[in-house]
Amino acid sequence: MAKLSPDNHLSGSVLPAWLGFSPYQSPYDVLERARAHNKGEPRPELDSLPADIGTAVEPIIIERGLRQLGIDPSLVYHHTENGEEAAKEHPSLELYYSDDGILDLPEPIEIHNNEGQGIYVMTDSGQITIEGKIILEAKFTTVPKKPNDPPLHRGPLQLQAGMMCHGAKFGILFTCYGGRSIDVHVFPWHQATAQLISQAVIEFETHMDEGTWPEPRNVEELGWKFSDPDPEPEIELDQDFSIAAQVFQDGTQAIKAGEEMKTQATEKLMAALGNHKVGTVYSPEGKQYKITWPWRTTKAKPAKMCPHCQGELEPAKPESTTRQKSISVKEV
Repeated sequence: MAKLSPDNHLSGSVLPAWLGFSPYQSPYDVLERARAHNKGEPRPELDSLPADIGTAVEPIIIERGLRQLGIDPSLVYHHTENGEEAAKEHPSLELYYSDDGILDLPEPIEIHNNEGQGIYVMTDSGQITIEGKIILEAKFTTVPKKPNDPPLHRGPLQLQAGMMCHGAKFGILFTCYGGRSIDVHVFPWHQATAQLISQAVIEFETHMDEGTWPEPRNVEELGWKFSDPDPEPEIELDQDFSIAAQVFQDGTQAIKAGEEMKTQATEKLMAALGNHKVGTVYSPEGKQYKITWPWRTTKAKPAKMCPHCQGELEPAKPESTTRQKSISVKEV
């Protein structure tokens, strides 16, 4: 569903960014948008084809995903207020959630982990019995499926926020990969995540009230916070920072020394392999290493001829095989 929640408070869709899990937005972006909202500035339009497709196919993803679970899709509904679809506000926090769908199950349903059918139960036992109100999230992504999916920014945090706002104990995340397959992840309410979200809401509201910013947690956020050039070209830092300067230099030297050691070891191992592609070696402690130095083969190409004069523009190239410039070493 399109974002229905107010921009000047936290919602399920911006929680990953505020908590530092989003690759697309930072906590500073979330605060900036919230303060811009309070100034009456309109929300910038999101010009994203994948996002537009995701919004358009949400009903299909949910319908197909529920069919994988054997649940009747006609049970799906949306939260409304005054007859209109609306974001649900948490009863005691400034937290909002725009649902993709909600279920009220007439009777409990037991679900078991079934990777062959794309069903994953997020419990230690691999099974769960869901009942009552169930929060549904649909995600469309063009990113190839990865072993640790779903990432926190693509549904799990949003789903927990939805459960908190609606007082639900269960949520289901449907992830559609490029319109070719759907993975279903069934989540129970998670107390530790709910506590994290509650604390995040309190911290966000404090920054909004006091006009402050969170402390930077990485190089990107430091660059964002200190992006305005100071007229003073140079300052003198406290002597305590000499330690950090020395550590930086030591780290740079360690990287350089490490690269030199790696180059020397590469040359030794290449010479030992000779014309062989793979070699194995045992250490005195009994560890076994597999060293691989592959070839790169380029296919033959016919001569490129001029279509008008029949002259040869580029000569034919025979198939060639050359050694790659790097090796791989793996402990087996």
